Amino acid sequence: MATVAPEVRGAQPAPTPPVRTGKTRLVLVIDGVEYRLSKSPSARAAWHLKRMAEPRKGTVYCVLTHKGVVTCSCPDNIMNGAVCKHVRAMVACGLVSRRATPEAVLAAKNLATATSPRGGENHA
Repeated sequence: MATVAPEVRGAQPAPTPPVRTGKTRLVLVIDGVEYRLSKSPSARAAWHLKRMAEPRKGTVYCVLTHKGVVTCSCPDNIMNGAVCKHVRAMVACGLVSRRATPEAVLAAKNLATATSPRGGENHA
């Protein structure tokens, strides 16, 4: 059985805590270089990383997760087919799921399957 405390005459309600306003910023440091992070306004599972140091200050990279695959718009990922530092850092700090497979890994697996003696074609 629940009991309710009797009301005290003249008691004042608890004061409302003040609302603090201000700005916050999410900064990720990768290999000593600061990147300012922001959620992509157009994609639900995408982050923009803006490089804040020279050289290439102001360059923006997009890390996107779609259907369990994560990719980055940086040259290391696009041209070299590597799992870039941006993807690894986003996974390490929990902003990208550890379950997401980097696109470079999928491309390497597909290439290995296509070039193996038993990959895709019947060689009989």
